[in-house]
Amino acid sequence: MENWKEEFQKYLPDVEKFLTSVLLEETHIEIVSSEVLEKQSVLDTAQKTDIFLFTRDQENNADCLIVLEEEWYGLLSSIMLGVEEKKNNEITRDLLKKFSSELSATLIKRIEQNGQKAEPGEMQVLTHPQVEKLLAHTEYFFAKMEIEGVADENVRAAFLVGNPEAIEAEEEPEAEEEAPKQEESAKADKKAPAEKPDPLEKDFSPVEAKEMEEIGSMEDVISGSHIEFEDFDESSNGNGHHNGDSRSMDLLKDVEMDVSVELGRIELPLGKVLQLAKGSVIELEKLAGEPVDILVNGHCIAQGEVVVIDEHFGVRIANLVTTRQRIAKLQ
Repeated sequence: MENWKEEFQKYLPDVEKFLTSVLLEETHIEIVSSEVLEKQSVLDTAQKTDIFLFTRDQENNADCLIVLEEEWYGLLSSIMLGVEEKKNNEITRDLLKKFSSELSATLIKRIEQNGQKAEPGEMQVLTHPQVEKLLAHTEYFFAKMEIEGVADENVRAAFLVGNPEAIEAEEEPEAEEEAPKQEESAKADKKAPAEKPDPLEKDFSPVEAKEMEEIGSMEDVISGSHIEFEDFDESSNGNGHHNGDSRSMDLLKDVEMDVSVELGRIELPLGKVLQLAKGSVIELEKLAGEPVDILVNGHCIAQGEVVVIDEHFGVRIANLVTTRQRIAKLQ
């Protein structure tokens, strides 16, 4: 990647556009420095409280990292959730994971439009000690950025890509360590006891044989037994008298049903729900004058109009939902 600096610059407009759409503020990114760093220098440059968004591009065999300062926790949570969370917890980690996945999808789309290929793995939100164990290159292309527009002051971020030609070699186990293990396994084979005869192959004693015969005879009795039941006549009760439909309905007339009236519904994002306060007005999807739904145990059975009876609200039924319509909704 001799032209890696130009590659970074090529994708900055897409990143700026993405940040503007997410943070609802016009953003501008400036690369203040760029260099090739060794693995240890990458760790030394980052602060202990920094956030690492890590993935590995399988197509190009390279680590890809975005380094964000801790202030990004509060920035993203206040805008995307409506609540400012400044600490590393499950809420902020999930938020950053969603943020990085959407950013990755934006960049992959641009990469493919440029005729290149990329196959990043799952995005991970890591701390300084966690990312140290995953870095697989001895050299990284490093670009330090300042982002203007997302806060009162410029916030810091950095982008790193591992050099595919500088992959850290895996340590091979020494041959000397294998020799003692082979000797130990040979000694263990010598000390292994001789195979014992299968306990199932030994002859049963007369007492054991007699017990087995008794158990076998009991199983024969159980398996051979047959229990017969009289046919149950659903149309008759225990006294042989028939119950009519009216008698059956009488049993159900005292069952209490939950009747409710639904004025309308609306779906709101979590951020707006958290911003609700005393005096807030929620506009429903149903228009003024439209009939309201009358629900029985959560199922719509009729529609009507709202009326006032003395000091109480009521509903005048305009039309009933037919049985066929109710069955169609259930299907």
